[in-house]
Amino acid sequence: MKTKGDCLNLFLRYLDEATKKGVALPITKNADYRDKFSYFLNEAQTYIATLIKIPALFTVTQNPIPNLLGLFQGFDMVQYLPGMPKILTATGAKSFYLELDNVGTVLIKVNNVLVQTIDNTIKRQFTVYKANTGATSTDIVTIEFQGLYPYNIRNTGLYGYAFPTDEDVPDYTAFQTYDMPSNFMSFDNVMLKSDPRSYEAYLNYKWEATKKIVLGNGDKGSFDIHYFAYPTTILPTDLDTVLMSVEDKAIDLVVLQAGIMATAADNPSLSSWLRSLYIEKVQNVTQNSQVSDTVVQTIYSMV
Repeated sequence: MKTKGDCLNLFLRYLDEATKKGVALPITKNADYRDKFSYFLNEAQTYIATLIKIPALFTVTQNPIPNLLGLFQGFDMVQYLPGMPKILTATGAKSFYLELDNVGTVLIKVNNVLVQTIDNTIKRQFTVYKANTGATSTDIVTIEFQGLYPYNIRNTGLYGYAFPTDEDVPDYTAFQTYDMPSNFMSFDNVMLKSDPRSYEAYLNYKWEATKKIVLGNGDKGSFDIHYFAYPTTILPTDLDTVLMSVEDKAIDLVVLQAGIMATAADNPSLSSWLRSLYIEKVQNVTQNSQVSDTVVQTIYSMV
């Protein structure tokens, strides 16, 4: 893989600022271009990554844990009304998951002894509560919904297993939502590795514009989520040894794009020559004959 220093050396040669009569120029002779390079490099590589995409992989595994209330039970929304308590109970429920959407109280009891009280005050949206109960396999766990006002309950699950922390208790929802990595740029596809030893395209996913992917809760296996990534940010202060994360075939384009921006103000003719060279290389690398000056001048900024 190429480094920031490799790109700088190529940059200076494209600008004819690397040597004079075969002797390397001292830093003081090309300091302005070195400075511009450091500031334009990240913007250039981010733009090029939209043309020559960086493949990346995000993997999650799923194998749903049984709900002691029954297979596929508890997903439906049910209504609590004052004076009509709703009670869930199961023997050996070592953890639970539930959601409610208005002001209300939930009592968690083990062998009829109160171990946790949930007082929900968030209105008009479902709020998640999940925790370990501290119960043993023979203890009777009861979840009682109370309150002075109507509210709704959904996704109620009781598990026969404890987890390292309350946060580790699995979500009990019809679909499982996962945040994509922070370097996510665009989606590609999902492949599912599952028993019996199959590896195939997974189509039962949903995509949310908030950079989240949603998988069916009942589907189990290892999900390879293929996507295209933004390159790792390179700061002006980063050392020359920092590795570039764009594809090697994109290095020339990154350097040329940085050169176009660096020379636009003080050497328009050089900038124009670099632009024509850039367009030719883009067409060769991407097989895109539609690239024009307008496209080159459009700089993509990461949100």
